[in-house]
Amino acid sequence: MKLRAEIDDELEKSIAPIFQKNQSWCLIVPYLQQSEVEESIGLLPRESESGWWIGPTSGIIWGMAREIVFHSKIFRKDAQNENDYLSELKWELNQAFVVGVESFWRGKKSDGLKIKFSFAIPNIPVGKMDDYDWYYKDRDWSHWSQSSIKLRWGFIFDFLYEEVLVRSNHFKLKVGAGYHMDWWAWKDKGEDSLYSTTGGGKDRQFPDKFSPEKGDKFRDRPGIVSVGENGINYWAMYHVPLVSLRGNFEWDYIFFSILARIGPILGIAKDHHLLRYEYGPNGVYFYDLGLGGPWIDTSLEVGLKITDRLLFLLQGEFAWLFETRAISISVGTKEKREVSVGSGGLAFKRIGANLLVLWKI
Repeated sequence: MKLRAEIDDELEKSIAPIFQKNQSWCLIVPYLQQSEVEESIGLLPRESESGWWIGPTSGIIWGMAREIVFHSKIFRKDAQNENDYLSELKWELNQAFVVGVESFWRGKKSDGLKIKFSFAIPNIPVGKMDDYDWYYKDRDWSHWSQSSIKLRWGFIFDFLYEEVLVRSNHFKLKVGAGYHMDWWAWKDKGEDSLYSTTGGGKDRQFPDKFSPEKGDKFRDRPGIVSVGENGINYWAMYHVPLVSLRGNFEWDYIFFSILARIGPILGIAKDHHLLRYEYGPNGVYFYDLGLGGPWIDTSLEVGLKITDRLLFLLQGEFAWLFETRAISISVGTKEKREVSVGSGGLAFKRIGANLLVLWKI
């Protein structure tokens, strides 16, 4: 009897010519399952990447809000002085500490949803507020005061939905749409001031040309503002619908992304001048409502995957709101309230760094 090995050898020799042609072989490649094909070309993320992630975030912010009063009529540029400002207040955000929570969801089709809510530690010093007034058309600011300021509150809310537009190996290009809100509030205490003497009586309209003949003196009155007294409280809220573009690089244990976003803003602000007693016993309120922008922000993010369920991220961010015109309504506090409408403005910028720890639910 032939051995099994000899039979197999003869069988292989007998069927070899069927698959051989011109000394080349026709290879039989196993058929891949659909799920294997999708995974191999990167249409779907790995199963471990999808799901809900949530965790705490903390950071620090530097920035500035600008509160503006224009002399010109609402939304017109008939400037009366070099910059068209009648008044400008610059509210600093120096080392504002923020904490919050961030949640991120990634679907099996590579879409993603990100929600973030942060709030600032209240009642901490955040720098200075400089208040400038322009009473003369032909000169720089005529009145200035400076205050130390504390943060009354600060909130940041962010919602962003993204879809993958292009995928190539470790790179993804994502587009998205969302909503963003910044809301900050300050209170001041007077420290220093330098005013000018304005002559001409109550009937004189400002801004006007500087006139020594009318009794004008330029920056001659230091120390007018009461030191240590709360004179102004201010808050500003910025609502922004956004579109976004993100470049994302991902490896097994580390990833890097850069995000850019832009959108129009709806700005709402409230100013309370407590010491303007000519408007009533509680001063005067100014309410601003502006639509414009644009709001532009960008962020850089580096992440480290500690385990399949734990991520560590470091984020840097920058936001800028271009000067936006607003309708300004002033309301006095006399028994018979006086209401007037003018032209105001808003502007804002901030830069910050955040630390995030995300856990997969």
